[in-house]
Amino acid sequence: MKKSLYCFSWLLLLVIFAPVSARACTVCMGSNGTIGEAANGAIFVMLGVLGSVLGLIVMAGYSVVKRGRLPLPPHAELARAMSGSQLK
Repeated sequence: MKKSLYCFSWLLLLVIFAPVSARACTVCMGSNGTIGEAANGAIFVMLGVLGSVLGLIVMAGYSVVKRGRLPLPPHAELARAMSGSQLK
């Protein structure tokens, strides 16, 4: 209990005395036109790549589920019947 109060008081002091006028660099703020546009373009490219990869993963999972629900082909049913297996 005493240790958590000690940590909380230090955290509170750090928050109180933190610099108020902290600013982001020009790349993050986008004040420079060329750099800001390039950074925005890079962000959209990364989001596009991430969306494509996640979409492909979802499509692969859907394909596996869809193929798992299909009936067995005739040659597989014949082999199962000949072996006497009762699995579905």
